[in-house]
Amino acid sequence: MAGPLLTPNLDANPFVEVFFDPSSLAAGTSVLRIWRYSEDRQWKVRGGWDMLPGAAAIDWEAPFRTQCTYRAEQFTAGGASLGFTDSAVASLDADGTWVHNPLEPAQGVRVEVDDESAAEIVRPTPGQAVYTEGGSVPRRIGSRRRALEGVNVVLNVDSAARIAAFEAALGSYENEQVGVLCIRTAEPVMWPRTFFAAADAWPKQDRTVRTGGDWVQIKAKCDEVEPPAPGIVAPFLRYSDLDAAYPSLANRDARYGTYSAQDRDYSLVGVAG
Repeated sequence: MAGPLLTPNLDANPFVEVFFDPSSLAAGTSVLRIWRYSEDRQWKVRGGWDMLPGAAAIDWEAPFRTQCTYRAEQFTAGGASLGFTDSAVASLDADGTWVHNPLEPAQGVRVEVDDESAAEIVRPTPGQAVYTEGGSVPRRIGSRRRALEGVNVVLNVDSAARIAAFEAALGSYENEQVGVLCIRTAEPVMWPRTFFAAADAWPKQDRTVRTGGDWVQIKAKCDEVEPPAPGIVAPFLRYSDLDAAYPSLANRDARYGTYSAQDRDYSLVGVAG
């Protein structure tokens, strides 16, 4: 049983395409659930949860310059597990830092992590010392270690277009968004390479705008949080793009030998506008 075909893509917001050839899957497989193992953690791949064989998942949350291992659990139409596929390993060798809203990953924006960021990292383990009856030394009663809290995130954004893209990731008056951002960086910082950050506010500070420049600095106190459910994501390649590129089904069928090949032609993204 073969593992997935992994294709890193560094165009714009970097991602890893994860594709399982249907012929390599266990007989009777109707549904796949794709997992990524990275940074000593197990992640559900967004867009690859309860997906149909023959489709490709695009992992926009793969960390930069970090070994990532992918495999999928196979299920029948009735929900019975057929076990896991073999695994495959890839590294997304991207530079710099990208930020995106998990539900709109194609709209990622490149930023710079300022040196003020993450000078201190805190992962609390709440608890208290409790004396039991007759005890001279207390026992500690508490919870497990928690995620990062109060991380100082300072980002430099150097163009009006990127500032607008960052604002769009947070949401607008008309377009509501979840209050979580995915920050991925190849820069030397102490937070995770895939960092889901949430803050009550992302204040912007003018650095050169009033003097004719485009430099804005964004400072926020962030907590590490769970991302939105992995089955929720905006489509990357849309049927409208395919329809705009190939007005007739005959033309489209002549171009692609399989539906999988059609759905993985990312050169057509945005053709429909």
